[in-house]
Amino acid sequence: MLNYTKGIATDFNDLIRKIVVWVTDETIHGKDVWKVMRNEPWPRGTILKAHGFKDGEISYIGLMPNTIVKGDTYKNWLMQKENLATYFVWSDKGLKQNGQDFFVSGNEIRTENAIHTFTETPDIFERSAQVLHLGAFKQYSELLDWHEQAGGMDFTDLPLMNLQYTTKIGNANPYMQDFNPPVYPGVGYPSLSLDSNGPTIGNFKYWLLKDRHCLIIVMNNAEKWDSAFIGLMNPYDHEEYAFPTAVIGGTSGLVPFGKDVKYTSNQITPSAVIGLKVDYHPDNWHLGHGIPVFATAGIDHPLCPTQAMLMLPDGRWQGFANYVQPLNAVSEHSCNGSRITKHYFLRTEPIRPSKINFYIRPTDADLTDFSHVYDKNQDNYIYKLEPVEFMQADEERKGVLGKIPYMYYPSHAPVRYGEITINDKKYLMLPNVWEKRKFHLFGQAGVIYDVDLNVLLARDLKNEKIARMMNLVIRLEE
Repeated sequence: MLNYTKGIATDFNDLIRKIVVWVTDETIHGKDVWKVMRNEPWPRGTILKAHGFKDGEISYIGLMPNTIVKGDTYKNWLMQKENLATYFVWSDKGLKQNGQDFFVSGNEIRTENAIHTFTETPDIFERSAQVLHLGAFKQYSELLDWHEQAGGMDFTDLPLMNLQYTTKIGNANPYMQDFNPPVYPGVGYPSLSLDSNGPTIGNFKYWLLKDRHCLIIVMNNAEKWDSAFIGLMNPYDHEEYAFPTAVIGGTSGLVPFGKDVKYTSNQITPSAVIGLKVDYHPDNWHLGHGIPVFATAGIDHPLCPTQAMLMLPDGRWQGFANYVQPLNAVSEHSCNGSRITKHYFLRTEPIRPSKINFYIRPTDADLTDFSHVYDKNQDNYIYKLEPVEFMQADEERKGVLGKIPYMYYPSHAPVRYGEITINDKKYLMLPNVWEKRKFHLFGQAGVIYDVDLNVLLARDLKNEKIARMMNLVIRLEE
């Protein structure tokens, strides 16, 4: 049975309190009521016990608020001795000195024979923000932190932007190396986000939808909309699919960034280094922040998470993406062939991925307007509502895996956003975060000649058309 409620929250902790009270109210949900396993701060988080499709089956829904402070949060976590030992000193990705004792002072790590110093404060976050991480798990253990629960997502090999550190042995000159940093607990999971100072006007509106198997959250923070789905989707093959679970958020937080690095003192032309960093800020305009039908990866890599994560039939979590939006490094223009001393990093126009073979229908192909009719009453519309479906197209399996209940792609740009009535039922019409959002913002660097007006016009018309179609509909009533 589908139920919904709405209200106002002051922050994510307040929202979680209201979610917990509502989903555990037996007078509202009857036999579909959920149970709270725990409700604690990061890194323990909130975990709710939900129902599976068959009697006796259960699943666990996870919510975990987090506060990110650029320059402090990650450093204070990583530079703890136990984390340095696990992820840097004793790790094969770091110093490979398993079991050796060491000493920490600031950005400096002293081992038996060397001094290792991070060249800048270690950080994976680009901006500060308030975050609500979203997850789903197969089992629950009171002893484990939120991100350690069985059946959760694994981000061990996430291709984050490398950190640089120098190693000095005795009187020898120090040399620089790269280090792929570990993931901060919660990062990689689809999330909702607010500015570091909280909601724009001190509070935000929310809508909650719940049935026996899933939870949908919609938030409207002033002019910005975000949505989330956590729980069991509707699989098209129940017998083969053991845990058809989806976690969809407003953002993955993972955005490509670039920097210039000089690995030696005599290196004139810097190396252009590109990798993923974490930007949860609600003003982030990368399409990795947006509705699921336009889910976008920061890099074209099968292990890159997106805001739309699905557990595959074989038990692996996979990010689904209809687009990828990486960076290009452009050398600063110099006259007379002088040496390159700087690069500019430009976000490319979103393109279809070639290495991520997991898509979301119906926006996995070129967009066209579907048939639609407007009623004379401006509060009533008749749309063709396309289901939001997950499609696997790799060598292991090809076909549509299932659909997200209560979420739809509308046939045409809406007259207005917010609560509307379609076929005498209440729905929410959402933009792709904010109204009149551009599909892409074009930047330029170097020597560029955009002089073909026909090409420029065709590009502009194409992107305007896509921008008008970036919408999502969520059903509020059965």
